Amino acid sequence: MLTVQKTLFCDYYLVSLNATEAAKLAGYESKKPEGVRVKACKLMQDKEIKEYIGDRLKHKQEGLIVKQDDILEYLSGCIYGTESEKQFIVLRSGAKGAYEDTLVERELPLKARDRIRAAEVMAKIYKLMDGYKDKESTIIINNTIPREG
Repeated sequence: MLTVQKTLFCDYYLVSLNATEAAKLAGYESKKPEGVRVKACKLMQDKEIKEYIGDRLKHKQEGLIVKQDDILEYLSGCIYGTESEKQFIVLRSGAKGAYEDTLVERELPLKARDRIRAAEVMAKIYKLMDGYKDKESTIIINNTIPREG
């Protein structure tokens, strides 16, 4: 079981990814200039601390990684028109020198080009566009002029 100070060390380490800084923030002190750095190195070797940090990093990464279903759901929403984009507008009111700004948020439907682009991406994911490739045209010229030889 980790102590409160060790847990603080771990949490600060997860934010800064700097063991010495995390040790200082967690309240570890030393009279020697290198003492906190040495203590931080020792803390990073502790089995419980390694497990705690590894577990927390795993959960952190799981929340950051976009899942395949999330992508497909978002693209489907774009195609069907259920997704929208936010637009922020600043409205200014009042007399000269005494303006008051108000931030207004609006939901706008996606434009047709955005919905078409989402459909193209979805088609590529499902390999519906394998036969379609942007190719340059090639011209073949059959020459029947006799050669001297």
